[in-house]
Amino acid sequence: MKYFTEFIIYHDDMSMPKEEKFCPLLWKAEDFDSDGDFYYDNIEGRWTQLELESKEDNDLNSILNVYVYREFNRNYEPSISDISDLKRFIDYKKRGDFDHNISISKIKKPAIASFRFETFSIDHYRDFLSTIHFFLKYSGGCIVNHSHLPNADEFVEEFLKNNDSAS
Repeated sequence: MKYFTEFIIYHDDMSMPKEEKFCPLLWKAEDFDSDGDFYYDNIEGRWTQLELESKEDNDLNSILNVYVYREFNRNYEPSISDISDLKRFIDYKKRGDFDHNISISKIKKPAIASFRFETFSIDHYRDFLSTIHFFLKYSGGCIVNHSHLPNADEFVEEFLKNNDSAS
């Protein structure tokens, strides 16, 4: 069974964590590829694109794409439509769509991170869910493409509490 998931996280603009913190199992794969602007010199954690792929013999690859849109200070932004498309979440906040969420209301320098993941491996999918939880805790952000805007604690309750389930 193939899993495909995207979580979009609204958070304060900050340096991103070390790249190896994102889906550590993919970094450890035997045949592995990584790409993105995190390789730029002197970027100081302000990357906007991370792409990881484990290449499996049976073509059942696992792929993680992370894109970050910052409302301000977009020095290293690549010209990818996925990045600019995330601006709509900044517009939603300005329109008042997130006024009921105290965490999002407090954000003064917004950034939006999109985490897209596809895999056939339940272990890689669990690793992805753990990565989302890690990033929610790190950033203090909320998932905005989910009906009730889960934060890190709500994410655990909904997605990680029953470790035998990947849904």
